[in-house]
Amino acid sequence: MAVDLSNLRRTVGAPDEALAIYRRELANHAALEVQAMLRDAVIQRFKFTFEVAWKTLKRYLEEYGLEQVDRMTNRQRFRLGYEQGLLRDAQAWLLYLQRRNLTGRVYSEPAAMQVFEIAPQFLDDAQSLLARLEEKLR
Repeated sequence: MAVDLSNLRRTVGAPDEALAIYRRELANHAALEVQAMLRDAVIQRFKFTFEVAWKTLKRYLEEYGLEQVDRMTNRQRFRLGYEQGLLRDAQAWLLYLQRRNLTGRVYSEPAAMQVFEIAPQFLDDAQSLLARLEEKLR
C-alpha cells in the first residue's frame, strides 16, 4: 500500500494563499476587522495543513519505517522523520504541534499571534516535507 500524498499536495499551498491575501490587504490598508478575519483564515489553514502534514508523515513512517510508530510520542515521530530525511528540523515540528494545540483553546489575541507568526516558517517546512516524500516515493 503506497502512501497517498494527494491531500498534502492539495492543502500545502493553502496557508500561502491566505498569507498572500492578508499581505495584500494589509498593504491596501484594510480595516482592522478585515485584517483580523484574514489572520484567522491563515491560522485555520495552518491548522488543517499541519494536521494533514503530520498524519501523512506518520503514514509514511508506518509504511516504510522499521519501528512501531503508533507507540511513539510525537517527539519520537518527528525525530524519526528527521532521521529518515523527511524533516529539516524535528524541533520546529514540535513547535508547530505546540502552536497547533493553541488553536483549540478559547480564543485569545496573544495565542492567535503566536500561531500566525509561525505560519510562514511552517509553510516552508510543509513544502519541504512534500518534496522529500515525493522524492522518496518515486
